[in-house]
Amino acid sequence: MYILSDSLHVSANPHVRSKESTGRIMFLVIIALLPATGFGIYNFGYQAAVLIAVTIATTVLTEFVYEKLMKLPVTVSDLSAVVTGLLIALNLPPEATWWMGIIGSVFAILVVITTCWIKFSKGADSVAN
Repeated sequence: MYILSDSLHVSANPHVRSKESTGRIMFLVIIALLPATGFGIYNFGYQAAVLIAVTIATTVLTEFVYEKLMKLPVTVSDLSAVVTGLLIALNLPPEATWWMGIIGSVFAILVVITTCWIKFSKGADSVAN
């Protein structure tokens, strides 16, 4: 058990304050990933483009459906699901089939992101325990 002093406050990310919105930051990340994405499509052909499209579509759709079912505010417009799908596609081998991208995308949104969201939305008490 950790004993934290009253002067120490544990909170969820981001710790750096900025006037930039999450959507703007994610848009800039997408712009930064475009050269690598384009080069991957150039090197590996249409299969890489299909895999990128499938993973992005799956992450966005999974996040949208999850938030609707849980009656949460829909945050698809912040582009974080697009970044997640793009990163998954860029980390998969070019020979990966489309269903591998779908499984990875659904897992990334449903298991990883929602688990982190639930953990940090409960506050510092759940993190310290």
